[in-house]
Amino acid sequence: MFDSQSQSSLAGHERRRHPRYPVMERMNLAVEDVSIGESIGIGEAVDISAGGLRVRHLPKHTEVREGDRLGLLLINEEQALSLRAEVVHHGTTDSFGVEFRDLSPVERREVDRLLRRIHA
Repeated sequence: MFDSQSQSSLAGHERRRHPRYPVMERMNLAVEDVSIGESIGIGEAVDISAGGLRVRHLPKHTEVREGDRLGLLLINEEQALSLRAEVVHHGTTDSFGVEFRDLSPVERREVDRLLRRIHA
């Protein structure tokens, strides 16, 4: 069931369920392909929401496909946060979007805390 705001968002081709916030400070991401247990490099978070984020400047981004399960380690000046995610789309030639998966209540609180800090 959708409310009128959700319907208008769908009409505008907006698929996101959570607002995205640009990452103004540098936030690096150590990315691992969980299915093969192999590190695929260090990228950068461009924007983030409660549901996912966009990864840019990952050297091996061409090896990442929709549906791939990734392990992410978000690293900034104040914290390091380990999360699981799934690739949901390739946005540009050097970026792709992931959706967080299987977050524990503690991980959810840490993501929310990070968002509050970024949005403040």
